[in-house]
Amino acid sequence: MRGKATVQPSVIAGIIAVGYVLLPLLGTAVVKGAAHLGLIQPDPLYQFILLLQYAVPPAMNIGTMTQLFGVGESECAVIFVWAYALASAAVTAWSAFFLWTLSS
Repeated sequence: MRGKATVQPSVIAGIIAVGYVLLPLLGTAVVKGAAHLGLIQPDPLYQFILLLQYAVPPAMNIGTMTQLFGVGESECAVIFVWAYALASAAVTAWSAFFLWTLSS
């Protein structure tokens, strides 16, 4: 991307990997574990919503904080561009996986 942001591709790949691979896997373990222990309702739709929150792109409040403090705005924008560019594929794949785990 053009501009003054200097974010290395490895940093972007790391953020994407954590946000779209590790976090949904961790969320699956947490929600399934909580359901197994009886801490949450056994309703599949409720569990799906809980799981879906682990797979969606990062919240906009991070961008708001960078604007408020005036530090890292351009770097945050570059990361958001890549995160949201890959979000449609990631959320679709994880939604299918979550529905599969909840149906079994």
